[in-house]
Amino acid sequence: MKILMVVSRLNIGGTEKYILSISRYLISKGVQVGIATMGGPLAKSSKKRVAVHLLPMRSQNRISSLSSIISKNKYNLIHVHDSMSFHVAASLHRQHRIPLIATVHGTYHNRKSLSGMSKVAKTIISVSPQLSKWMIEHKIPAKKIKMIPNGIDTLEFSPISNKTKWRRVLNLPQTAQILVHAGRFSFDKYPIARKVIMAAEIIAKNNPNFVAVLFGPGDYRSKLIQHAAKVNRGLGRQAILIRSPLSKIQYAYYAADVVIGTGRVALEAMACGRPVVAAGVKGYCGIVGPENINKIIQHHFGDHGTITPITVEKLSRDIKSILNNSNRARMLSRFGAETVKNKFSIKRVGSQLLAVYKKY
Repeated sequence: MKILMVVSRLNIGGTEKYILSISRYLISKGVQVGIATMGGPLAKSSKKRVAVHLLPMRSQNRISSLSSIISKNKYNLIHVHDSMSFHVAASLHRQHRIPLIATVHGTYHNRKSLSGMSKVAKTIISVSPQLSKWMIEHKIPAKKIKMIPNGIDTLEFSPISNKTKWRRVLNLPQTAQILVHAGRFSFDKYPIARKVIMAAEIIAKNNPNFVAVLFGPGDYRSKLIQHAAKVNRGLGRQAILIRSPLSKIQYAYYAADVVIGTGRVALEAMACGRPVVAAGVKGYCGIVGPENINKIIQHHFGDHGTITPITVEKLSRDIKSILNNSNRARMLSRFGAETVKNKFSIKRVGSQLLAVYKKY
């Protein structure tokens, strides 16, 4: 079996890390995997583990380049992951007559590309139950949809209790109570980061030992830097830090006392044994715990559905409740790590995906 994954760019993000994790799992099971992409920060470093085929930037040359890659390397199944690859999927299928699988990672995909892909894909994978409902509402055939969640490599993301080393590596204060928020600073996710800063300001006013660190790329990063600088001037100290994205984001989780995130970020942080507050583009799910985990999974931690709108008050309240209760924080840490191990490990998710491939 030879699988070609197709994605526009291997940036530092949830979709891209999912593709790399699942590719490494498949290779460990004897499947030959290649990734076709236009580049990105993770493309070069990934070549050591996965065959990476670079695509031309010019869209008119992309289909012929992909067609050549498929023929030359004798790939017998294509797996597409974003709007660009959805767009070219129909043409590739017509030319090569090999099975096409798609994963829909969110509600942000181009509707025309999504619709065109759905006509030729054998199976369309959804990463959450709420996303499956959204796909059906957007005329994706229900019989083609299969829900397979994000998979986390629990060897790469595993619980580490000692924060000292990782705070030193990231140049963060050793004795501070540290909040970490990781995500893309894009149009749809910028409002979340902005509210995180506002909540952090409230906490920092009464807690001189509190620091919030936001990691991520995106067009709105400069606005967040300006906002953080204004807050820090008012506080008279560097309480809000905006950092570049990390290819090893687990280092940030290891340094944290609590993490705010959605989707894959939430799962990664839980796997690392950190309490998580779930907030996504669709809304707020709150502190992830035993009492609400099933509902939060349905909503993909706020990215595909919501329990309530995000407010600064809710964020600050929930962050403080974790920081002020060490026993509860330890319970949430254990619960999160066990949940990911039992429900979202790359072995569990990878075996489900492999079963889909073997049908064709």
